[in-house]
Amino acid sequence: MNNAVYRRCAAGAAALALVLGATGCGANDSSAAHAPAGGSGKQADGSGASKTKKSTARVPVLVQDRLEEVVLDERDLPGVSVNTIGVGTDGVGDGVVSAIPHSATHPSACGPVASALAGSSRFTPVASVMRMAQGASGLATFYLVSYRYEDAVRVVDELRTSLRTCKAFTSSTLTGGAEKVSPTGGPATGDEGVSFRITGLMKTPGKDPIQIPESVVVIRSGSTVAIFNAMETIPRADIYPKVPADIVAAQVKVLSAGAHSTR
Repeated sequence: MNNAVYRRCAAGAAALALVLGATGCGANDSSAAHAPAGGSGKQADGSGASKTKKSTARVPVLVQDRLEEVVLDERDLPGVSVNTIGVGTDGVGDGVVSAIPHSATHPSACGPVASALAGSSRFTPVASVMRMAQGASGLATFYLVSYRYEDAVRVVDELRTSLRTCKAFTSSTLTGGAEKVSPTGGPATGDEGVSFRITGLMKTPGKDPIQIPESVVVIRSGSTVAIFNAMETIPRADIYPKVPADIVAAQVKVLSAGAHSTR
């Protein structure tokens, strides 16, 4: 089982444990593209269009230690509980993301969508964290992934393009693929972003795949891409969970400011 599959399975298991009985909750290849080194419970999506992209000279790239420092906490959203999840190269939940080539997904045009579910893209990240956040309005897993600025822009551009045609796919980064892929708008926060929903298909021996509705919000803030995922823990067809808007807003605010709130 590769790291991306493990992280999604671990996230789902942890979500089930945290919300036992609840209806919903908020988952390195040498052929991958390698860039030169260098508050409310409403759905967190809207109709905001992409904003003007900044000059690269003015956009800092967050290294691992700095990225870990800007993960939201109770200073930013009172009552939120944020926990690490997933085995990473630099500790649990840290340094977990590596590039995933589009060829890992069939059809390959769905590669950006499949990669987003694993917090990744075809571009090599500078740093990454994976966390699970529980707040008053719900539960979500999220990734913060920093890139060279040009690559961060490409990550969102390619995902937006992929969502225009991608409807269903299988991928080596998922346990059973996904169907019913549908874009749901652009988040009205950060520099730019997209949101979508899917029905994940979890394979079970000798049985039909279990359908798991998921909602995903992807936001770029400078050179960092934040990916938030809400997964239905008691699968029900065509009933999709909401990504907690307060968690998204609080995290993006920290990324934009580069510092925690001083309430």
